[in-house]
Amino acid sequence: MLIKKILTISVIAFATGCASSDGLEQQVNSLSQKVNKLTTEVSKLKAQQDKNTMAIAELKATNQKTNQRIDNVAKSYKK
Repeated sequence: MLIKKILTISVIAFATGCASSDGLEQQVNSLSQKVNKLTTEVSKLKAQQDKNTMAIAELKATNQKTNQRIDNVAKSYKK
């Protein structure tokens, strides 16, 4: 009996809530646009992060080569 009352109230609330869906539809559209914008921004940030990661790796490799050259020059003077 209690379950029937709760179910009936839920159906009525759902039906009246769906009757004025224009405001909800506008909110959903607005949120969808915001999600799309954020998705685009995240994609751009990921691309920039990938570029930065590659640049850092190249700098580390160059730094290691430079340090090795300096070490070689220093060794040649010690001999």
